[in-house]
Amino acid sequence: MEPSALDWQPRTATPVRYEEAFPMHATVGDILLVHGRIVGQNDRTAEVVEVLGPDGTPPYRVRFEDGHETLMSPGPDTVVQPRQEPTM
Repeated sequence: MEPSALDWQPRTATPVRYEEAFPMHATVGDILLVHGRIVGQNDRTAEVVEVLGPDGTPPYRVRFEDGHETLMSPGPDTVVQPRQEPTM
């Protein structure tokens, strides 16, 4: 028996969280560059002071330039910049 149009059923996409599709990894000392989300909002940088997730994944305890510390689970507007090793 050949399938007919009456047998057709739509495919359903399995929802995937952004964090699962594009995992973020950071280590202590890395810099998080958080891009401004609206026109006129400046980018901010924060140093990772503690990694609380498994294998370098969020959440992170971070310290911003002004000394403010917070717990952060960065979104797609954030980029990890690896820690710069000091040069001699």
